[in-house]
Amino acid sequence: MLKQKLEVKLQNKLVLTVSLKQQLALLLLPKLELQETIKAELEENPFLEEIINIEPDYEPIKDLSKYYDEEEEKALSNRLAYKPSLTDILDFQIEIEFEGIEKDIAREIVGNIDEKGFLSVDIKEICERFKVSPLDVEKVRQKVMRLEPTGIGARDIKESLLVQYDELFGIDEISEDIINNSLDLICNINSLAEKYPDVPEDKLKEVICNIRSLKPYPAINYLDEPVRYIEPDVYVYDRGDRFEVVVNETQIPKLKLTTTYRKLISDKTLPEKTRKFLEEKLQKAMGIIKGIEQRRENLKKITQLLVDYQADFVRKGKEHLKPLILKDIAHQVGLHESTVSRIVSSKYVQLPTGILPLKAFFSTKLSSSSGDISTEKVKYMIAQLIENEDKRKPLSDQKIADILKSKGINVARRTVTKYREQLNIPDSRNRRMRK
Repeated sequence: MLKQKLEVKLQNKLVLTVSLKQQLALLLLPKLELQETIKAELEENPFLEEIINIEPDYEPIKDLSKYYDEEEEKALSNRLAYKPSLTDILDFQIEIEFEGIEKDIAREIVGNIDEKGFLSVDIKEICERFKVSPLDVEKVRQKVMRLEPTGIGARDIKESLLVQYDELFGIDEISEDIINNSLDLICNINSLAEKYPDVPEDKLKEVICNIRSLKPYPAINYLDEPVRYIEPDVYVYDRGDRFEVVVNETQIPKLKLTTTYRKLISDKTLPEKTRKFLEEKLQKAMGIIKGIEQRRENLKKITQLLVDYQADFVRKGKEHLKPLILKDIAHQVGLHESTVSRIVSSKYVQLPTGILPLKAFFSTKLSSSSGDISTEKVKYMIAQLIENEDKRKPLSDQKIADILKSKGINVARRTVTKYREQLNIPDSRNRRMRK
């Protein structure tokens, strides 16, 4: 017979306050989205106030012609957004989150998602390819679904929504049951109220609102997305002996906390519900002000480390990119790798040679006789070999691998194939010059 007993257990648990959540959210935003978020919050939050009279020593960047060629600055082609594919975005995250065979399985899962973002093959096929158990594949798939965009690799809408809900709001019994069994009633609150009579109305409305905010298809933002023009988040100026980094905060309102509503909170006659609402707004306002400051400091610090380390890449071009992974930067700035990943994601830097995503400064490494070499350098060498080949007898991928090996770079034929395809270069058969 089993005995029931009560135990007291101490446990450390991280609780994200409203303020901290706001700070983390702002870290991720590119400049234009940050600008829109702050303006929207100024209208809604009674604790935020814009500083109209900026300090005299504040000089926003207005004239870029001192540092950049005027025609280059005006060229539309140089202002186009770098538009990575969904595969590029996921591959970047897989490189960080997975190791060994799990990395290969994760890439196989991503390679078999349909246009909506759902897994389009049976897990058994992946098991057979890698000689692993369904449990091993499922473990990787569950982790893939937590990448960005959340829910990618799910089997269907319900599974995707469950993962999204858990990530954003924390799944509970009610929200899970509604998603699994009552999704068709999500637009009919009266029917849901009848089906869940024991759920308080406020709770039910909150769950419905949360579910409606989710994406039905995880890949929905990557379907036929138009090319957009962007504004750099950071400017980098080459001063010869050093690089100067300036975070772009033009047209971003300068904020401060108001005092009127803070006095109102201390009013003892204030209803508890109103007090709680105001306290949350105050926390959010403090989080926004602190978040802008942290975003500026971290973005500047990370960009400075990137351009200093990749100075030859900045000045001479992509073929001079050195191996660099997120872990290297995270260690130097004292942040977690995932935080650095989110900070650099969707951010752009204006260099003297044009606009690049901050992610472009990172590159995995391969071994060579003279030390580690970046994968981008290897891609450049492959492109050069193909460009200078005899078009009547183009180089096979194996021949390219042999040539690279003779130069001290150990790379497999399948790796050459992978890099060639990433460069959008046809195979040797399709490159052969016809007589």
